Amino acid sequence: KWRKGFSKIKGKDIAVMLYTSGTTGRPKGVMLSYDNLIKSSINANKFDDLDKYDEIIAYLPLAWVGDHVFSYTQSYVAGYCVCCPENPETADHDRLEIAPTYFFAPPRVFETMLTNINVRMQDASKIKQRMFNYFMEHARNVGEPILNGDEVGFMDRFKYKLGEFLVYGPLKNRMGMTNMKVGYTAGEAIGPEIFSFYRSLGLNLKQLYGQTEASVYISAQPDGEIRADTVGTPSPDVEIKIADNGEVLYRSPGVFVGYFKNDKATKETKTKDGWVYTGDAGFIDGEGHLRIIDRAKDVGKLKDGSLFAPKYIENKLKFFSDIKEVVAFGDGRDKCCAFINIDLTSVGNWAERNNVSYASYQELTQHPDVIKMMGEHVAQVNRTLASEEMMSGSQIARFLILHKELDPDDGEMTRTRKVRRVIVADKFKDIVDALYDGAPQISTTTEVTYEDGRKGAISATLSIIDAKVQAVSTQKVAAE
Repeated sequence: KWRKGFSKIKGKDIAVMLYTSGTTGRPKGVMLSYDNLIKSSINANKFDDLDKYDEIIAYLPLAWVGDHVFSYTQSYVAGYCVCCPENPETADHDRLEIAPTYFFAPPRVFETMLTNINVRMQDASKIKQRMFNYFMEHARNVGEPILNGDEVGFMDRFKYKLGEFLVYGPLKNRMGMTNMKVGYTAGEAIGPEIFSFYRSLGLNLKQLYGQTEASVYISAQPDGEIRADTVGTPSPDVEIKIADNGEVLYRSPGVFVGYFKNDKATKETKTKDGWVYTGDAGFIDGEGHLRIIDRAKDVGKLKDGSLFAPKYIENKLKFFSDIKEVVAFGDGRDKCCAFINIDLTSVGNWAERNNVSYASYQELTQHPDVIKMMGEHVAQVNRTLASEEMMSGSQIARFLILHKELDPDDGEMTRTRKVRRVIVADKFKDIVDALYDGAPQISTTTEVTYEDGRKGAISATLSIIDAKVQAVSTQKVAAE
């Protein structure tokens, strides 16, 4: 009976239903067929030459499409080994022990690993610090060209080999990436410097762009065509086009069957001829690579008509290892302003090394030296924005360091750590208003949820900082 039941299953039948994260609204049940998953996995394995000799660590959430494709379907098709961590707390240690050849992680994982490396190096001896800095500088110059198979001089290759023995190899071993053949990051944009750091070590880290509705794959970066500012070319058998309003659409064998008991949402998302609206704004550059700017509904304009793409601005700031989250505001307003969440691990280590005492996260956020540090980061981002014609008008005019970390338990983020902009703007309306009315500070009280489920409130007085905005005309003249 068991075998007869399976023999009646067809490729078009529903294999699994997975829910969207709810970033842009109420989560929807995405129905994927056997054909969706198997065909997408066959194409993905061919794209990266994955076979039965590869290994992966299955640590991703079971409810997420990534785990169903990377750990289930692709492994069934290729026959590679799937290793499971002992428990969530030991996942990092287990990765070190397993050293998978195929690895996926959202940017936050790579950012955290780099933060930990920087923290450990700050505590290392002067000799180790000098050796690390010397060989990492060399890796930044020649690591990626060597990885891409470009022509590099003998002495540069020899020095890189020496760096592999002394620095790069031990680092990769410490992260559990010694055997990594290919790694992917997706979900959010990764900082270009962070992306280049891993690739300079010889790790074949790539970016992909995907959705639950696509059975993951929409675009991915082919070997030798990897840049931090794109998400690659269309994945095998995937078609991509850009709507007149800049929204990205795709069509592929992985396109979902529909949303569970939600025909209205299905019709709004998927056309009769199979094209799917991603909800993301982007464009295809001259080399055929897709660039994602932001969520289509989040891309707006300042009052003067300047383009405002909040995620683009936020990701530039999140490149800095001591910044954990950023929320930018500006659509329909006269200037761009921002909330900043500091990274407690990084800034806490800085405080310890500089004998800065603090009693709480809230107190650390308002320390004058921390505020000055964030101001320097904002000024640096403004310099890069000023040199970009499309984004020069969206430089950050004012900012503050938020007194609490954005938290899924407080409804400010999804469980996959994507900021819920509307909820944040509404919850902290008094702080947003203060950013725009010119006030030098704001006293506020915020409701929070503790780990045991109890509700409480925290009060704080936050300093609001006027950032250094670059003159666009001056930048252009300097560039010329």
